[in-house]
Amino acid sequence: MENITYTITIPTLGIVNINFYDISLEVINLFEKTNEFKRQKEIKHLGLIAKVFEGSSHSRFDYVMLQCALVDLVDNIHKGSSNLSLGSLKVDGESISGNSIVKSWFLLSNYGHTKFTFGDEKAIMLYAIKTKGFRTQLLRPIDDSELKSWCAKVIMDYDYSKMHYVLAIRRIYKGTLRNIKSREKLLKLIKLLLLDKSHLSYRVNEEKLEQLKRLFNVIRRLSIISIDGHYSHMPVTIDLIASIISLGSIDNTYNNKSLSEQLQPITSLLHDELYLNKNVLELQRNYEIESQNLLSAYKAEGVDSLIELALSKGLHSDLQKNLKHFSRLQLKESLQSDNDFKSDLNELAKVRTGCRDTEYSIDYNPVSGLRYIDFFLCVDKFSEEQLPSFIFNICNYIHGLTRILEQNANFDIDRVLENVISMGEDYKFDKEKLIEIVIESRRLTFPELNRRYMNDIIPLYKELLWSILRYFIKDQYIWDVNIQTRKYPQFIFDIDGKSTSLNRIFNYAIENEPDGDRAFEILQLKKSATRTFEGFILASMARITIYDITKSPNERIATDIDSILIKVSKNKMIVEFHESKNTKKTPENKAKKDLNDKFIKVLNNNAKGYRIKEVKGMGAKLVLAFNNQ
Repeated sequence: MENITYTITIPTLGIVNINFYDISLEVINLFEKTNEFKRQKEIKHLGLIAKVFEGSSHSRFDYVMLQCALVDLVDNIHKGSSNLSLGSLKVDGESISGNSIVKSWFLLSNYGHTKFTFGDEKAIMLYAIKTKGFRTQLLRPIDDSELKSWCAKVIMDYDYSKMHYVLAIRRIYKGTLRNIKSREKLLKLIKLLLLDKSHLSYRVNEEKLEQLKRLFNVIRRLSIISIDGHYSHMPVTIDLIASIISLGSIDNTYNNKSLSEQLQPITSLLHDELYLNKNVLELQRNYEIESQNLLSAYKAEGVDSLIELALSKGLHSDLQKNLKHFSRLQLKESLQSDNDFKSDLNELAKVRTGCRDTEYSIDYNPVSGLRYIDFFLCVDKFSEEQLPSFIFNICNYIHGLTRILEQNANFDIDRVLENVISMGEDYKFDKEKLIEIVIESRRLTFPELNRRYMNDIIPLYKELLWSILRYFIKDQYIWDVNIQTRKYPQFIFDIDGKSTSLNRIFNYAIENEPDGDRAFEILQLKKSATRTFEGFILASMARITIYDITKSPNERIATDIDSILIKVSKNKMIVEFHESKNTKKTPENKAKKDLNDKFIKVLNNNAKGYRIKEVKGMGAKLVLAFNNQ
């Protein structure tokens, strides 16, 4: 049997021999023709991330070869295993080596990754979503209707972690113009990996195919954790050999389920702390914006040349961070709509109304299912006059998520209740009586909907409050929120300040607070918060301790603040930092002194123009007021 052997030094494994034979030789021939291995040796596996975390310098070639080496390890260690042996797969009667199939999948999946990985791939995808003509030209070389439909869905769903497959398929077509036979073999491999079995036109052993896919995904996950964890700032390590051996343990006998479950938290951590790191996204979003300008010239430049540029040099060469991260919203699946992604983009675009020197991005963690909405400020352009509109628009966006929460919750409830009616009719129950029962049952779901609101929506407003606090605090300071176990909520959110509801919340808190000083602090906050206001009200009743991280541990406490109140409308925003003194003599002067001597020192230039006001008989508050008119 013809084969090619590569002797390579691989990070985390050392010197290894990797054999390519059978169908994988077809991929190797394509790589040699297009000089692909040379390209992969010259680009970083983590793309733009390597510009933020400079230690993450391993190449895409290192990553691809690690995956192929692990395929050989699995093949050698678990040969003969009913669940883990790679064996062979029959496709239309032709027997193809499982080893060569899985290696081919790894080679081809990396064939479509660009110079700066998600930097270019997300930019291309975003422009394709917005511009139908570009999308049409991007997919035009793909003749196969099933693959073209799959690629179009990936783009329109903003499933950017799969964009490299779209570009790989496109490259296969462009790279095999004079070798249709080779193209068909390569496309068959791609289809076996990507398409649902119902869309495959081949006769194939479905059980064996699913087994190979499971092994592909486990090896891919092991490779990501091993190489990205090893070279990044993340304290993540994994014993590859032990992990491969453990695939055959009793716990992992069926579906590789146990190992996959063990790896999920680590993979999710890498997404949150590395791939979706806020500093990374500052550069990522800036790169996307700059790349859009180049992509808009696709009619003159040609889509082929732009894709080639993305693969070889990247769409944008001047890598600068002109954005400053402001806030992040983590949306659970209950807050994610079934709308097309373009509708979601249009909804988010409203946040920039009246504050054009801001930006946003949408990302997701495929492991946890969380969607991340990140907001940015344009460095040297954003001004305080834009702040009220910006915060008000974010609050409006969060408020709009309530509708999605209700729709998703009602969908689940309606499905159950419709089933009740259907079954009742089968048993010939009185239909009018059934409908009465269903209506009453729906009323009983209101507490559950309120629980979801408290768990899924309110934390978004709370995170926004902390982001606003960070905007005014110097970088050398961090804080700790003193959350006590109490019967009352320590974060308050309200719309259009209905004094009756706010009074009820504050009165309940004061009555259930055993610490007299703390109850006094809440009372001061109540006086400000319950004044009539048309807009959004965010307040924290929890005491906040602020630390200076440049000092030694025993000197780090800089000050504390008793409570925070934020009121924001379309045209104005008021931020109040409250300091209370539960003393009989001059509480106002003592509180003003604390604010002047300690709290002012932690504020940055964004807080210029503050005023310190007395709260009669209680203390004082530092007030920041912003108007966009």
